[in-house]
Amino acid sequence: MARQLKSVRVLLHPSSHRRKCLPALPPGRVRHRGIEGGRNEVTVRNRQPGKLDAMRHRLAGLGIELIGLKDLGGVKQPEIIEDGKTPLEKCQKRRRRNFNALHMPVFSCDSGLYFDNVAEDDQPGVHVRTVNGKYLSDEEMTAHYAALAEKYGGLTGRYKNAVSLILDADHRYDAMDPSMESAPFRMVSTPHPMSKKGFPLDRLSIDLRTGKYYYDLNEQEAALDQLAVEDGFLQFFERAMEEYHKMERYELRTIRQDEMEQGVAIELACFPPNEACSEKSMRERVQYAPELFLAAVDKETGKIAGTLNGLATNETKFRDAFFDEISLYDPKGENVMLLGLSVLPEYRGQGIARALMEEYSRREQKNGRKQLILTCLQDKVEMYKKMNFRDEGISASTWGGEEWHDMTRKLND
Repeated sequence: MARQLKSVRVLLHPSSHRRKCLPALPPGRVRHRGIEGGRNEVTVRNRQPGKLDAMRHRLAGLGIELIGLKDLGGVKQPEIIEDGKTPLEKCQKRRRRNFNALHMPVFSCDSGLYFDNVAEDDQPGVHVRTVNGKYLSDEEMTAHYAALAEKYGGLTGRYKNAVSLILDADHRYDAMDPSMESAPFRMVSTPHPMSKKGFPLDRLSIDLRTGKYYYDLNEQEAALDQLAVEDGFLQFFERAMEEYHKMERYELRTIRQDEMEQGVAIELACFPPNEACSEKSMRERVQYAPELFLAAVDKETGKIAGTLNGLATNETKFRDAFFDEISLYDPKGENVMLLGLSVLPEYRGQGIARALMEEYSRREQKNGRKQLILTCLQDKVEMYKKMNFRDEGISASTWGGEEWHDMTRKLND
């Protein structure tokens, strides 16, 4: 039977620009498949009541009710230092701070403006209104972006949205997917003759579908992009809730010594011969570093469905010797070299890999580790990015005769 979620509170910080982070999550009291009764409350900090109402409407059916801070009876939002470098980092930080302060489920959303083919120094990202540390007025913002468009002969841009949801200490979900991006638009150097306070970029932004300035779009035309973004947000909530309930079937815990052979078998079943670690190496990890060998156990059968294992070290660069040499294990190491994330084929598609990674990260952060480090093939880079890893480029590893990417995840979440 699915566990009933307690109230969910989402703190949403929408941008003043209408194209930025339009949390499409419309809500209302909803029930997700398998949820009977019960409700999830989400707290949203929103200066636009109409947007909150729209979110409630779209989320109807998922067992989630969004509420605003004013619904909490005067509870103040905790102070948050806005120093995230990406939309995802910013909303993760807000989600974390508010969850720790309010002790209830929290949802956070943020966005950034990104242009194609511009120098890194010219990329606004999350600092849409701030340039060189200065907060720009509407007039200054118009002048700055008009000059930028002039410099590049016009710009093509889009808003990239990120979302972060925490249901409890063990269940966190993040995404910054293309499905949540705004439609691309053209930014020009000639401003529209009219302006609207608080929306300076509407004077420079051209809708590619209609050829109109954003300023001239009617309500129906402006809503098309918003609906697409909202669909992406809705899909995020659907995936998160479905994954949450599927994981009720599994126990995430440290592997036991009597499960050593299962751990070995999963490695051999999930990796091709040239990539799989030796049976000897796997047994040594279970024997000498079981606290870093996490298993997802099927409660119905007692079978291990998936594992995530690694070795602690003070080294910061991955090298292939970690796969074979247990002597490199340092229990007091501040980093963990992840050596294998494996889910048996019959258990895939249920969110087990993500759940293992989140639980592992939570544990090792609590243990004082600084970061997780792994290598992966090109076709897995995006998967690990969705698990909050950063692609550091091509690795020095030549394990299995393959080309690998170094991936790192800071344990500050």
